[in-house]
Amino acid sequence: MTWYDRLLSIYRLTSILLFIFFLAWVFTSRLFDTKKGKKMPIAVVTNDISDKLPVTSAPPDGYVIVRRMNYGEKLLRSNMAAKFMMSGSSKDKDFQGELDMQTEEVAYWDFANLVVEHNMQDKDGKQLNFANKHDVKKLDGVIGDEIGNLIDGWNEPEKTEEVKNS
Repeated sequence: MTWYDRLLSIYRLTSILLFIFFLAWVFTSRLFDTKKGKKMPIAVVTNDISDKLPVTSAPPDGYVIVRRMNYGEKLLRSNMAAKFMMSGSSKDKDFQGELDMQTEEVAYWDFANLVVEHNMQDKDGKQLNFANKHDVKKLDGVIGDEIGNLIDGWNEPEKTEEVKNS
């Protein structure tokens, strides 16, 4: 074997070894890279639609499908729920306050914005439109209360330490 053939063999072997080391470096850096391997928590609503929730007060097969609120909607809803107004001057020790509970408006907002689908109808067989306050007012009180409780139940925080978003 000539010196040229030996040099070519050494060059090929070195090239193969360098390529193997490069591949090993790439794979180990991905395995042990703390920045890319570290998962960050999901902090947005991802499981926002419920399954069909049965409305037992609307037999035989009444149901609603409810949507989960995001934090902005929760803030809007709580702002709609109660408005507290105070009056009086800084010199007076007598303050007057007024608490205005808007539970009716909050309920209409809930039905219009959080009920995705339902199978409720009026006495004429026309499906109720929950975005219409008049249709929500037509509901039987027991059925309306149950749907309201289903909306509230679906939008309560989880009772576990870990938020289940997926």
